[in-house]
Amino acid sequence: MTWMGLILCNLVWAINPTIAKQIMRDVGPEHTALLKYTVALGFYLIFMIFLRFSHRKTRRKAKPILMPAYPRAELWTVVAIGFATCFLSPMTQVFGLQASSAANNCILVTFEPLFTVLFGWILYRERLSHSHYGSFFLATLGFLFLSRFLNADLSGFRVPSFQIGSGDFILLIGVACEALYSVLARRLTRNHSGSTIFGTAMLVGVVLLAAVILPWKGLPPLHRLSFSGWLTVVWFGVFGTAVPYLYWLYALSRSLSLGSVVLSLFLQPLIGTAVAVAFLGEKLGTHHLIGGALILSAVLFQILAEKRRDLPRDAITLP
Repeated sequence: MTWMGLILCNLVWAINPTIAKQIMRDVGPEHTALLKYTVALGFYLIFMIFLRFSHRKTRRKAKPILMPAYPRAELWTVVAIGFATCFLSPMTQVFGLQASSAANNCILVTFEPLFTVLFGWILYRERLSHSHYGSFFLATLGFLFLSRFLNADLSGFRVPSFQIGSGDFILLIGVACEALYSVLARRLTRNHSGSTIFGTAMLVGVVLLAAVILPWKGLPPLHRLSFSGWLTVVWFGVFGTAVPYLYWLYALSRSLSLGSVVLSLFLQPLIGTAVAVAFLGEKLGTHHLIGGALILSAVLFQILAEKRRDLPRDAITLP
C-alpha cells in the first residue's frame, strides 16, 4: 500500500508541469511559485485547525501544528528543509528554465534520487543493499532511454550530444535541493510527525518567497485568474503539493528504506510519457518501450526485495 501511494505521488508530480504552465501564462513564473506554496500552507493550517477542534470535542490530545523551538538542532534542520525545498528550489527553476532546454531538464531530473542516496550516505552514513544498487542501475539506464539521451532504433544504438550550460547547472542546484527534503526529513520523522515537519518547512519557504518576490514583482495579479484558473491554483497547491509532500514524509517514516522511497522518483518520466500518449496522442518509440521496461523492472525488483527481507523501519542503519 505504501508503494501504491508513492506511485500516486509521482503521477501527480508528473502532471504538475502542465498545470504550472497554465498558471504561469496568467500570473508569471515567480508568482506561480509563491501561490503554489501559499495555497499549500493555507490548506495545511486550515486542516490542522479543524483537527484541533475535532479533537477538543472528543477530548483527544491535539497534535501540534508546528515543530517546537527545542531542540534547536532539529529546528535548524527543518529551517534548512524550508530554505532548500520551498525557496531555493522554485527560485532556481525560475531562472534555470530561462537558460536551458526542456530536453536537458528532462535528463537532469534523474539526478534527484541519486543526489538523495548520496546525501544520505554523506550526512548520515546510510547504506544501500545490493538490491538497491541493481535497481538504481536499471532505473537510471531506463531513464536515459526514455529521455532519448540513449536512443535505439532498428539500426542499433546511438548517443546524442548533450551540452551542459549555465542554466543546467542552476537546475541541478534545484534538483539537489529537492533531494535534501527526503534526507533531512527522514531523520526528523523519528521524533516528530510528518505534518509538523511539512508545516514548519512550508512556513519558512513561504516567508522567504514573499520576502524576495513581493518587493521584486509586487503582489500577484490575481485579477487575471478566471474561475477555472482559481480552481487550477487550488488543485496545484493542495493536491499537487501539500498532499503528495505529506504522504512522502509518511512513506519515509514507514518500513520502506530511503533508497526504496526515492527509487519511485524514476516513475515520473515513465508516467509523463504514458500521459502524453493517452491524452496528447503521441506515439511510442522503441526508446520508450525499452526505457519503460527497464524502469518497471527496477521498481518491481526492489518491491520484491523489500517484501522478501520484510525490512524493519530502520533497515538502513541510522546512527
